[in-house]
Amino acid sequence: MGTGKRHNNRNKKFRSINFRLPLIIVISSLLIMLAIIPTMYFRLKKDMMEDYDFLGHGITNFMKDEINADIVDEYIEKNVEMEEYNRIVEAFYRIRDNYPDVLYMYVYRYKKDGAHVVFDIDSEKGVMDADPAGTVCEIDPPSVPYLDDLCAGKQIPALIGVTKDGYLLSYLSPVFDSNGNYQCHVGVDFSMEKLRKQSLLLLGNILLIIYLIMLIVLLIDIFWVRKKIVKPITQMAKCTHKFSYTTANERMHNIQLMENLNINTGDEIEELYDDFLSVLKESVYYITNYGRAKLDIQDKEKKLGIMNEVAYKDSLTGAGNKAGWKKELELLYETINDNSAAFAIVMFDINNLKYVNDTFGHEQGDNYIINCSNMIRDIYSHSPMFRLGGDEFVVLLKGEDYADRNELLEIIKRSFINTYEQEDKKPYERYSASMGMAEYTESDNDPEQVLRRADEAMYCYKTEFKKKYGSYR
Repeated sequence: MGTGKRHNNRNKKFRSINFRLPLIIVISSLLIMLAIIPTMYFRLKKDMMEDYDFLGHGITNFMKDEINADIVDEYIEKNVEMEEYNRIVEAFYRIRDNYPDVLYMYVYRYKKDGAHVVFDIDSEKGVMDADPAGTVCEIDPPSVPYLDDLCAGKQIPALIGVTKDGYLLSYLSPVFDSNGNYQCHVGVDFSMEKLRKQSLLLLGNILLIIYLIMLIVLLIDIFWVRKKIVKPITQMAKCTHKFSYTTANERMHNIQLMENLNINTGDEIEELYDDFLSVLKESVYYITNYGRAKLDIQDKEKKLGIMNEVAYKDSLTGAGNKAGWKKELELLYETINDNSAAFAIVMFDINNLKYVNDTFGHEQGDNYIINCSNMIRDIYSHSPMFRLGGDEFVVLLKGEDYADRNELLEIIKRSFINTYEQEDKKPYERYSASMGMAEYTESDNDPEQVLRRADEAMYCYKTEFKKKYGSYR
């Protein structure tokens, strides 16, 4: 008993506004943050890419300023033997040292057979990974689609891709001699992995600041919400738990308890408190007549009980019941007598209901009945349906459905066959029903005659169904 009470208290705590409202604020804020993180990341990455684009163009321009494009052939043939060549290499090292984000700096002459090294400097001090002048390097995969443009000395966009030296961001700028002839490309590479880490680090720092600010705001919001909203509502709730309505004195005490709260928030909470107090005061007069009201309610409930007994609806399926069908038969008699009758009756018997009830329980059996009746109602949407027994339904066709009776009968047959043949579903999901239809003829002087013919047609269908599919019964 004690354990159950503690469990109920915990559930009550989790359902309380004092717990849920701050929780909703916190979760909403976290979801907002999670939603903006990808946007912030890609925006930061885009901004950094633009910065590197500007940086790449600037460095390649510095490199071009150091090179005499008219003697590129001499750079390749003589290279370190030339004083100018060594000066250019030292200038490149100084440029690299001033831009720590640069990973590789080089000057290549692009030809169909590969990239011919003019200048290449070590990526870091002591690494010694520079290729000597004249070396023919294999074209990196990101450059392959632009090889023709490179050989023609055209400017190509920044390249991003995986090379033998890693995942790189590369900028290449063509160099022309004094006669306007293409000689080589100056190039600079940045590490995309480093770029990604920088983006994530910057994003992390920004998010940390935002989270700290949000935490402070959330704490202030939660404090305010609890003080201005949760606390007065909780006070009113606790106060109502103390109410008693047995005597007039107790009812007056209820008003006194509520007045003692003296809630003055200056907002809708105060309005709610004032309205509740007004209703409470007004209810004192009416509660004094509780005894008479109780007798009146009991009398009304008794009348409602009588009405329910003769109600025309089936409580499970919402279809008409036997009483409703009898009333409908009386109306059919009148149409037969005044020669205005034009109707048909479709009789249904739900298949396999006993199997479903016995195997899966009556709850599944009820669901089975409900879903079968819904299928019937969907097809005969313009006609009244009645439940005559546990698994028997009848539909009265008039007007539009009567005109389309044969087509509708074929549709409902196919519908039930289709659901029954779905062998991947549970037995209680394979809805099935047998059916038969009969039309009113001038020789009929009783609607029961039409019903009997529909019932006979239904049993004929059921027999054929069992021959073809067997039965769970």
